[in-house]
Amino acid sequence: MIEKSAYLVCPPARAFTLFTERASDWWPEGLRHTSDPRSDIRMLADGRFWERAGDGREVELGRVLVWEPAKRLILDFYPGTDAEHPTEVVVRFAEENGGTRVVVQHRPKPESADLWATGAPGFERAWTLVLPALEHAAEEEDR
Repeated sequence: MIEKSAYLVCPPARAFTLFTERASDWWPEGLRHTSDPRSDIRMLADGRFWERAGDGREVELGRVLVWEPAKRLILDFYPGTDAEHPTEVVVRFAEENGGTRVVVQHRPKPESADLWATGAPGFERAWTLVLPALEHAAEEEDR
């Protein structure tokens, strides 16, 4: 399992919205799956999680399994595997010193256990880029 955290200078409700509804604004360009640095990344409470390029092309990034605003998000995550072999991403949002501690846990599911060893280094590198970008977005929003 990979576990990473970030501290955001905003309350949990805003941190959750920034992560889920505004991912397109801060998600690192080099980690876009459509190769469009201005793509639209969406997560919806109804379960859909995808990216849409400017030309309309879409990539399914996973599935939202749990949507608890200001508290928790659980995703079936397809990047690095596929829909038949998803990994699991659990994102927790907790109040800490007037801001929010965001903790991401990324782990294999039974369907992806055989692929985990190959994909884990890439997942580790990606979260090392994603979470600082999230922190920076929260700081920019706070100004």
